Amino acid sequence: MSRKSQQHRATRKRKEQERRARTSRRTSGENTSERDSEHSAYDLIRAGIEFAFGPSKDPIALRDVLNRLARLDANGRAAQNVSDAALFIDHSMDRAFKIGWQPAELVHAVRRELGLGVARLAIAMIGAHASRTSAREKAPPAWIDQLDDLGISAAKQDSTRGALVVWREGERSSIDEVWFGPLALLGYISYLAPMKPLIPVPSEWGSATTSSTRTAHQPESKALRTIRGLLAKAEATSFAAEAEALSAKAQDLMTRYAIDSAVLDARTHTSLADQVATRRILIDNPYPEAKVALLQSVSQTNSVRVLWHQQYGIVSIVGMPVDLDLCDLLFTSLLVQSLHALTEAGRDRDSRSASFRRSFLLAYATGIGERLAAARERAAEAAASQYGKELVPIIAERAEAVGTVFDEQFPSTTPVAQSITNSRGWTAGRVAADKADITGGRERIDR
Repeated sequence: MSRKSQQHRATRKRKEQERRARTSRRTSGENTSERDSEHSAYDLIRAGIEFAFGPSKDPIALRDVLNRLARLDANGRAAQNVSDAALFIDHSMDRAFKIGWQPAELVHAVRRELGLGVARLAIAMIGAHASRTSAREKAPPAWIDQLDDLGISAAKQDSTRGALVVWREGERSSIDEVWFGPLALLGYISYLAPMKPLIPVPSEWGSATTSSTRTAHQPESKALRTIRGLLAKAEATSFAAEAEALSAKAQDLMTRYAIDSAVLDARTHTSLADQVATRRILIDNPYPEAKVALLQSVSQTNSVRVLWHQQYGIVSIVGMPVDLDLCDLLFTSLLVQSLHALTEAGRDRDSRSASFRRSFLLAYATGIGERLAAARERAAEAAASQYGKELVPIIAERAEAVGTVFDEQFPSTTPVAQSITNSRGWTAGRVAADKADITGGRERIDR
């Protein structure tokens, strides 16, 4: 079909939608109370979900549904309407969690797509869901940690209906506007793609408490705590010599920790495929593609594979647990450093533009990748002198195991190409990358 024909069809569709809306409004004006009384909020909510999000998204038809729901509220049916909506949302939470989504991921994706108001609604309803499912007593520690991070109190939460009422009152919007949030949230969740479940979902928690699960949740090792502390000090200090010394120490500990772990696993004949793990990292706006490029550079150095769920602002990383820990630590540290460098570079009007900042961060990621690749080669040479020929097949087998699991999880992937729109930003980013502290690479620094 030609572009002209497509435009013609789109114009006809829009005019038809407008005609239907005008007819609907005339009918509404002629016999409002009679027509609304024939429909429950349940029916209107079902229709509004389709109009709020997805292929059938229709702002004109949605506005009509919002107005009709508002009239039902005004006619004394608000309590029942809210109960119907709350039940819908609670069931949608069950679906989202069943297909692998976790609380923090869901709120993150909703915030990116629908804004802060609907994200606050999602948090309120997750709190109600947590209360209904006794999450504080049954959920895995990672789930409870996410509830804490979202600000969901350990105290008993409101019922689903109560949570929706509190949200509506807190938004201080008109009646039709507070109906948009539930409809948009329901529509968005209904189109979520399944994610790989990384921890037990609510339907798998059972009736027992999670004391045994908590016992299995291993505390962070002393080496990782030390590395984390060194990285924090390196990011905070304003003295280059001190940062360099802290970085060198962190580099040494990280390299020894990763390689020694790999050799120990090989000597204990641990199944590599069973060890490979998947984690997900939330990528915030702005410039998410540049941040993902930085994560990709870090991951390649640490034998970790990356997949960007672009529409949700989420990245899956697949690798050995020790490599995932180091990847996460290094990415977080370099992201902080890149933003500090970007602030320093943004001294004039041009350097504060979006194109400059995006190009700066992409260049920073590229430069970091090159430095980490060189560090990896030097680390391999240093490790070989300690472990000899034993190390080569160990590293190869681990990479093969990671690749196999990644391909099983994500059999179809598409490379993401990046374009540079500001040469000055690119140059400044490369300079900043050369100055960055690559504290988490594989380079070995001898004492």
